[in-house]
Amino acid sequence: MTGTGYDPMAGFGAELDAAVARARRVAAESRETSAKFRRETRQLADRTRAGEVRPKSETDLTAEHLRRAASGFRADNGLPVESLPSGHELLVQQTPAPVTPSASRTTPPGRRNPYPDDDDEDFSQERIMF
Repeated sequence: MTGTGYDPMAGFGAELDAAVARARRVAAESRETSAKFRRETRQLADRTRAGEVRPKSETDLTAEHLRRAASGFRADNGLPVESLPSGHELLVQQTPAPVTPSASRTTPPGRRNPYPDDDDEDFSQERIMF
């Protein structure tokens, strides 16, 4: 197509430049979104450790199999696995059982009873948590 004034290479170059600009913009937006998410997650973890965030009921808790999957993913990918209290621990801390003089202690001081497992025999996180 000579003589028409259209240069296919110039058109290709312009489209390539536009695609690269879009890719850079999307990458920058993704980095911002990721940084914001990490910052908010870090703040939530800090507030949870400080006891400022507590679940209101059992329905607010993350299922244990999801917690194990998330911890496994982080460990498999070389990411830090933070030791945070389980939702059940937070619920127990929130609503302490009344102490009566006749109540006897079933575990020695300083030891906790592990939570019953759902028979999947994944003890990797149990060693870390207890």
